[in-house]
Amino acid sequence: MSETTEIQPRRLAPPDISLRGLIRLASPLFVANMAVMGNVTIDTIMAGRMGAEHLAAIALGGASTACLNMLLIGIIQGLSPICGHHFGARKFELIGYEINQAFYIVCLLSLLGVPILAWTGLWTSLGQVTGNIARIASLYLLFSALALPFALISRIFISVNAAINRARTTMWVSLLVLALKAPVNAVFMYGLFGLPALGGAGAGLANAVLVFASALLYLMIFCKDPACRKMRAQRLSGPDLRAMGAQLRIGLPIGLSVFFEVSSFTLMAIFISRLGATAISAHQIVSNITSTLYMVPLSIGIASSVLVAQSLGSGHPEAAEEMTHRALRFTILAAAAASALLYCFKGEIIGIYTHEGSVAALAQTLILCGVIYHTFDATQSVSSFILRGYKIAWVPMVVSGLSLWCLGLGGGYFLGFCGSPLDGPMGALGFWIACSAGLILAALCLAGFALAHARHVTRLNARN
Repeated sequence: MSETTEIQPRRLAPPDISLRGLIRLASPLFVANMAVMGNVTIDTIMAGRMGAEHLAAIALGGASTACLNMLLIGIIQGLSPICGHHFGARKFELIGYEINQAFYIVCLLSLLGVPILAWTGLWTSLGQVTGNIARIASLYLLFSALALPFALISRIFISVNAAINRARTTMWVSLLVLALKAPVNAVFMYGLFGLPALGGAGAGLANAVLVFASALLYLMIFCKDPACRKMRAQRLSGPDLRAMGAQLRIGLPIGLSVFFEVSSFTLMAIFISRLGATAISAHQIVSNITSTLYMVPLSIGIASSVLVAQSLGSGHPEAAEEMTHRALRFTILAAAAASALLYCFKGEIIGIYTHEGSVAALAQTLILCGVIYHTFDATQSVSSFILRGYKIAWVPMVVSGLSLWCLGLGGGYFLGFCGSPLDGPMGALGFWIACSAGLILAALCLAGFALAHARHVTRLNARN
């Protein structure tokens, strides 16, 4: 169920696995991830100001897009631990070759993903929305389908930048996109310069324009930056089924794992759409808040995965084990502090998003689940990334599928629509309660496995 962890002979210096080294690598990743979340927040706030219908359409369109995009983007992320091992082993020439092969994978994934995302009737029927909400959401989805190939190309360079300690490149590109997001949104949402006013759907067109620009910028930087010269392929190679297979063996379970995790929230949004504009608007607000908090453990997880992979590539499994312990301790402390702050200022934070009393009242209830589960969500996420650094991707996938889909989404559907042992259907709150239970179970399983595997690899290497 797991890949074999490759350890190079001990002859190379390990990466900096101190807390300072972890923070140094995680900080630009955090800024980049916050910039991405800032784009979603801008969409949510601008659509919210236009009314509940526009916000509900963006919630459904964004959830549907994320449901598919994160599956395919997760597959591309299999490139990161592979390049991290190459970088730790100082095999720089192989990084460019892996990038070439990743482009062929992007082509295959785009042929699969674009038609599915453009099948707007599928997504609006899942959300059981009609009328203006369905019209806006469908247009949003069509624009998202156009952006999908360029989002995957960007992910190639984002994954490689993290693996080769150049996360600042991702940070600056993400900040540039964030700076442009509100103005570009306004052009298409409000119909500036004589363009038609697309409302909430305009946010989808703005995303497509900015994603295309980002992909082009990442490609130009990698081709022109002298620091990347030794990692660029000398020539364009044809498809190598062995290299593509190696990426997919790690990437497919990563993609499925990410899909289970993300879709446990995105499908929640689609199902909650059936409960009306108030319910989906409140869910969208709380989901955006908790997703913003999640950017901290996500950044720590990516950084720790890179440092684990580089430690193993340089032949230092004991450094990888130490990194595992340090990353988990730091994650739990940071997440607990964030949960406490969220609880204390929940009213003020929700007030930024909406002035509608019914939406705010429901959001106040839902956010209590976010306060409870955030620490466990952070723990399971970082544990998954650490295991990816060890080239283990199937275990997080199985755990995520069972805990987040079976317990979280399945349990949420039962509590939300069918009833509960205590009372009748609980609506949106039932989904959030079940999702919290799934995240708690995933955290306990994955953290325990990550710690045990790290210790096992260190002992195995010591005996050899």
